[in-house]
Amino acid sequence: MAKFVDYAALAVITFLLTLVWATVILDTWAAVFAVAAAATLIVLVTAVYIKRGRNKPCSCDRLTVECAVRPPSYLVGLIKQAASNPACEYGNNYILTPDSVIFAAVRLSALGLNDLNNLLTKADELNRKRIFVITQSVDRRAYQLLQFHEVRITAVKMRAVYRWLSKRNALPDLKRVKTKFSFSAFFETALRRSNLKNYLFSGVILISVAFLTPLKIYYLIFGSISLLFALLTLTPLGKGPFGGDKIFDGLCSESAESDKNADIPSEKAEDSAAKTSRDRAVATDASDNSSSAETSQKCGKDETDCGAESSQPAQSKEKTCTTSQDGNVSAQPRKEYFSESSGKSESETEEDKNSP
Repeated sequence: MAKFVDYAALAVITFLLTLVWATVILDTWAAVFAVAAAATLIVLVTAVYIKRGRNKPCSCDRLTVECAVRPPSYLVGLIKQAASNPACEYGNNYILTPDSVIFAAVRLSALGLNDLNNLLTKADELNRKRIFVITQSVDRRAYQLLQFHEVRITAVKMRAVYRWLSKRNALPDLKRVKTKFSFSAFFETALRRSNLKNYLFSGVILISVAFLTPLKIYYLIFGSISLLFALLTLTPLGKGPFGGDKIFDGLCSESAESDKNADIPSEKAEDSAAKTSRDRAVATDASDNSSSAETSQKCGKDETDCGAESSQPAQSKEKTCTTSQDGNVSAQPRKEYFSESSGKSESETEEDKNSP
C-alpha cells in the first residue's frame, strides 16, 4: 500500500508540473494533456525500474566485473548452486553437460585468438562438438579458428546468466562500488585534445543557427561555450593527465635531497677556495718574475762597473819612506803593480831577486 501511494503521488506531481509548463509552450489543450501524460508515464516507468534494480543483491554490471576479476571457478560455482541436474560435471572453467560444454570465460575485454584456441582444444579433449562460451564479446578474428575444428560455438552474454540466476534467487550479495566524482578526471576527459573537432563542429552549428531562429541568445550562449571548450583543448590542459609529474616524487628520499642541497654550498666554497689559491699562485709568479728581472738588470750594471775597475791598474795605498841626500826622510807613496801571471807586485819580485 505504501508503494502504491508513493507511485500515485509521484504521478500526480509530475502530471501537474508538466501540465502547467506545457500550457506556456503549447497552444492547444490536446497537445498539453498528451505531453503531460507522456512525461508522467516515463517518470513512473523509470522509478519502477530503478526500484526493482535496487531490491536485487547486485546489478548485471556489478556481477560481470566480479566474474571478470575472479577466476572462472567463481562463476562455475554460482551456476552449480542454482543447477539441479545431477548429470552435469563441473570443472575449474567448464560445465560438462550430456551433449555440450559450457565455458566460463568472462573477460574485461573481448575474447581473443589465444583464449578461444585454448577453449577449442579443451573441448576436443572433452569430446564435445557443441560449445557455449559465457563472455561479454568475442573478437571477430577469433572465429577464423573454427575452420580447424569441427564444432559449433555460441557466445552467451552475461545478461542471460544474470537473468537465469535472478529467477532462481542465486544472485550473490555483492557490495555496491561507490564512484567518487573527481574534477581532475572530468576536466581531463572534457578537455582531451581528441574532442577538438566535436566542440568546433557543435559550436559552429549552434552559432550559425542563432541567426536563423528567434531563440538567438540560447544558441549563442551554448555555441560560445562549445567554442571555448575547443579553445581550451589547444592549451596545455588538453595534453593531460593532470598531476603526472608527482609520480617521480617517491623516487628520491627527503634525506638524499637535503644532502644534495647541502653539498652544493660546500662545492661552491671549494671552487672559490681553489680559485683564490690559483689567483695567489699567479700573483706570486708575477712578483717572482719582476724581482728576477730587476736582479738581472742590477747584476748587469755591477758587471759593467767591475769590468771598468779591472781595466785600470791597481795602485797601492801603502807609502814608502825615502832618505834624501840631506838626511831627511820623506814619506812617498809606494806604487805597486801586480803581475797578472803570478799575482805578486813588481816590488816584491825585485826583493825576491835581491834576497840571497
